[in-house]
Amino acid sequence: MFEFRQELADNGQSPDNTPFTVLSVDDDPGFQQSLRMALSDFRFNESPLRLLTASSSSEARQMMAANPGISAILLDVVMETDDAGLQLVRAVREQMGNSEVRIVLITGQPGMAPLRKTLQQLDISEYWLKTDLYRERLQGIVTGSLRTWSEIHALARAKRGLQHIVQAGSRLAGLRDPDGFSRQLLRELAALLEVPLDGLVCLHDGAVDLPADEALVTAADGCFEALEGRRVQDIADPMVRDLLLDAFACRSSIGMPSSQVLFLDGDGTVPPMAIYLATERSLDAEEHELLQVFVTHANAGLVNVDLAARLDRVAYRDSLLDIPNGNALRRDLRQVLELPRPCGQSLLVVDLGQYSDGSLALGPEQGDLLLQRMAERLAQMYPPPCHIARLHEGTFAVLGPSRWLASDPVDALEQSEDAGELPFLRVDAARVDLDVYRGGSGGALAAGLLLVNRIRASGGHGVAEYQIESEQENLHRFLESRALYRALREDRIGIALQAQVDLQSGAIVGAEALARWTEDGRPMSPASFIPVAEASGLIVPLGGRVIELACDALRAMERAGFPDIPVSVNVSPLQLHRREFIEELAATVARHGIEPRRMELEITEGTVMSDYQDGRELLARLRRLGFGIAVDDFGTGYSSLRYVHSLPVTRLKLDRQFTAGVGGEGGGANVADMIIALGRRLGLDIVAEGVETPAQVEWLRRHECPCAQGYLFARPEPVEDFIARLRGQA
Repeated sequence: MFEFRQELADNGQSPDNTPFTVLSVDDDPGFQQSLRMALSDFRFNESPLRLLTASSSSEARQMMAANPGISAILLDVVMETDDAGLQLVRAVREQMGNSEVRIVLITGQPGMAPLRKTLQQLDISEYWLKTDLYRERLQGIVTGSLRTWSEIHALARAKRGLQHIVQAGSRLAGLRDPDGFSRQLLRELAALLEVPLDGLVCLHDGAVDLPADEALVTAADGCFEALEGRRVQDIADPMVRDLLLDAFACRSSIGMPSSQVLFLDGDGTVPPMAIYLATERSLDAEEHELLQVFVTHANAGLVNVDLAARLDRVAYRDSLLDIPNGNALRRDLRQVLELPRPCGQSLLVVDLGQYSDGSLALGPEQGDLLLQRMAERLAQMYPPPCHIARLHEGTFAVLGPSRWLASDPVDALEQSEDAGELPFLRVDAARVDLDVYRGGSGGALAAGLLLVNRIRASGGHGVAEYQIESEQENLHRFLESRALYRALREDRIGIALQAQVDLQSGAIVGAEALARWTEDGRPMSPASFIPVAEASGLIVPLGGRVIELACDALRAMERAGFPDIPVSVNVSPLQLHRREFIEELAATVARHGIEPRRMELEITEGTVMSDYQDGRELLARLRRLGFGIAVDDFGTGYSSLRYVHSLPVTRLKLDRQFTAGVGGEGGGANVADMIIALGRRLGLDIVAEGVETPAQVEWLRRHECPCAQGYLFARPEPVEDFIARLRGQA
């Protein structure tokens, strides 16, 4: 798969001539001198011999610690003690863990010779008497020992090399960044060859028309460290530069007497890579074979890291703007939140108003242009170390030092630089001081987005600041939603009925069913849990439960002899616009045996006006089934006076804020008077809410408002008490 070209040294020899080392351990100086003379001209595989001598086992241990590359030991059995030689053998094999060095026992005392079994147990190569060691035999013994050591050493080195390659493959496989992969690859190669870390890694982007000298140096160490981030053409050493260019041109690895260049072709699917490493020595055949295996593993790692980099780009880059996306920002934000406090960092959420509407009205190209201009302006206002990301649609986020994000960015982002350029329509922002915030990265982003949405919902404009109190409020609402969910599952939701009274006769003519919830013996405020239910979606099962209980109340009133008192129930927009709502409602009243005319559905005018045509058709279907329709809080939402005459509704409810303005001094009664007159002309019934004073009652009677409800007549009460009130009235 990979071609590996090896350039030989000038003398035609590939391996270097490193001398083999033999250690002679003997307390007889005369024998040591004879041994030195016998081996003075000895050579093994054309390499000289290096002879070391020690006169005791302790000196031999020190010698071996200082010279770990000893190939063979000629060891006298009897030295300090009768078994000093055998004890040294045990130390070498068991304590030092050296299983490669060949040991030849030599003794001048035949009677002290150990048994053959002992020799086998101690892994001793040979045993000789000194009297039998003439020159030729001694050289033959050394030759055999060195040959055996060479084979064992080569196998052990190959085993260690393969183990290192497997472990290196595992370490490289866990990397996702090409630069980090390059640095680790260089370190693994130097460790494999046991040479200093002097080298560099070059990555070609794979473009056909890009010359090889434009390849990027993605990692460099040792004497080449200054070249990281440069190009191949910037390498001053012509030999190194030419070797890399040659490797890219020939698509092969190159072996030199003092350096190696490995080429990774990326299987032809990813940009190729070349690694230069200064070895300062030639490599032997075993090392070249290891390099072949290393290249195979490294090439697979290159393909994997390129794939991981592409996946990271998809996961962490915005495809339109080529900037980090929300995933990348959450990752950076998580790292910042893990820093010790104070970190001095803040999060700024910036929302481009009406982006979606502008894209729909003017086309997606105009929307893309708005996003690009916004990204450019943010980059100008918040350069590194700030991190800018697009979260979604027209929403961006900036993470950076708090002092950089302290000023109000809205005016600068909204203003148009060019009269011919379409200006940004609206920008709102929220700032979260991360030294104040307590929570995770997702919560910080959610807090910023929530603040921006609150600005929009309240009709405000500008920058909202995160307050720790708001987080506590959010936590309270979250806990309340969990408790409400449990209460719904355990059927602990009830209703109270508030009487609706005819203002002329004073008779009770109807009632409104209001949800009630008691938690741990404490009544929960509807003003608190109803908004929580709407925000969490629990308003749908809550509304369904209220309808069920209202049906039970109607049946109870029928059994008590009051079959003509209707009950009104509030229906949220989420309930009303569910496809199944009408069918479920009809099934519920039919199951309880309730005629639809006895139930009135209260809806807010915004529920219909948000989608007038569909809302009108939906209400018409409900009216055909016989249900009454009341518009709750009329006059407080949309400008719907021009549409109300065409809506299939039966009653308007005068909101309490208008009722509060009647019966006293001032002009607060004008709107109430107009709504009552409108209802009378359209043939609609009117109910005034929040009536609390006799003066309000008197004003409503004079202006011919037929019906009212409020604390002046009755507070919301349990169904049994309401029935008792009906009986008392009768």
